[in-house]
Amino acid sequence: MFFEFLRLAGQSIVHRKLRSWLTVIGVFIGIAAVVGLITLGLGFEKTVNDQVAGIFGVDTFVVANANAMGGGPHGGSADEYALDLALLNSVEGVKVAAALRERTGFIQGQPDENGDRLQGFLPVLGLSPELLTDFESFTGEMNVMPGGRLFEPGDVEVAILDYEISQRLRVDVGDTILVAGDGSNELNLTIIGIMAPPDEEASDSDGGFGAAFSASSEGDTISVPYDTMDLLWGPADDVLVTLVRTEAGFDVDEVADRAEELLNDQGSEITAITYGDISEQIGQFTNIANAILAGIAGISLVVGAVGVMNTMFTSVLERTKEIGVMKAVGAKNSHVLSIFLIESGLMGFVGGLVGSAVGLGFAIIATKLINAAGLFMGNVDMAIVISPGLLAYTLLGAFALGAVAGFFPALRASRLPVVDALRYE
Repeated sequence: MFFEFLRLAGQSIVHRKLRSWLTVIGVFIGIAAVVGLITLGLGFEKTVNDQVAGIFGVDTFVVANANAMGGGPHGGSADEYALDLALLNSVEGVKVAAALRERTGFIQGQPDENGDRLQGFLPVLGLSPELLTDFESFTGEMNVMPGGRLFEPGDVEVAILDYEISQRLRVDVGDTILVAGDGSNELNLTIIGIMAPPDEEASDSDGGFGAAFSASSEGDTISVPYDTMDLLWGPADDVLVTLVRTEAGFDVDEVADRAEELLNDQGSEITAITYGDISEQIGQFTNIANAILAGIAGISLVVGAVGVMNTMFTSVLERTKEIGVMKAVGAKNSHVLSIFLIESGLMGFVGGLVGSAVGLGFAIIATKLINAAGLFMGNVDMAIVISPGLLAYTLLGAFALGAVAGFFPALRASRLPVVDALRYE
């Protein structure tokens, strides 16, 4: 009987093509907006999660400032915090920890032919050698020019320069520069490497932290080993980021909690962030964004539902005599109700089908345009995610929307008295 009702409902829709398609348009606009916007949101979430997973992995966590609001203690980043790196490395379950510090130091280069030395205040980065060996996914590929090298464990009075600042300071590998820190602290540092200029490393750089040494920076960075910063500025209270990898067999969340508690007890104001924490935050953000976008698009669905209801009321009026005939030959009120509910549900379903296709097409085209323009995370392409679950729920929801919108017209049709219906003109 259901298939017979489905056939009758389908014939009624086909018989009124123009009106039915106009009704469907009102539904598919809202469905297209919902599917398109949520699909873009899913693509954003997957891409960000993939990028975070590439840096973190399941055995890595980040130590960050517990409160990043406001300026840093040295007028720098609000993310600066104090850290005892040796204490962190001693935490049970920690395999290796590496940190990054930054200060502004007084720099003096080699004399020119007239005996003049270029000098001034420049940013100095303190890098743990482990950042370059154990966390390459974070740093990216850092390329030094021939004859130079990167930091190694045990290096102290050495430095690596960006290409541009090496030219301005008139230094090469093997030369020395003077770096002055707090008070009378100063060191003559030997240059062990010069970063390849942007045009030489552009094809090799993978966009990690090493990108700070390429065309994206001003080319004035001087990098020194992490321990060298202690000699120039004392114990670390200006750490920007710390990465920690755990030993195999240890739960990363438990190690992170242990490290956070120990460091905070020693006076640091930090928090330990695992991949799960970031993934959860990303999920919450995208869920809220999707809910807001779906709510906005839902206004179109309400308009579409009103259109379905109006069409069904008109259809009941036009088919009053037909309803009377059906009842006269034995159709029950429930039969008439079912036919009209299925008819309104079918209009919603067709609107959902067309809207889903249009929404997916919009999301795919928008994603390709975003990637072509490089608008998403620099050189990272935004993923296209097609969710079967989203499409299934959308189609079921569209059918339900149509059925609910057509309920009162269908109820009115089912309650028409047989005699009045047959006499209706």
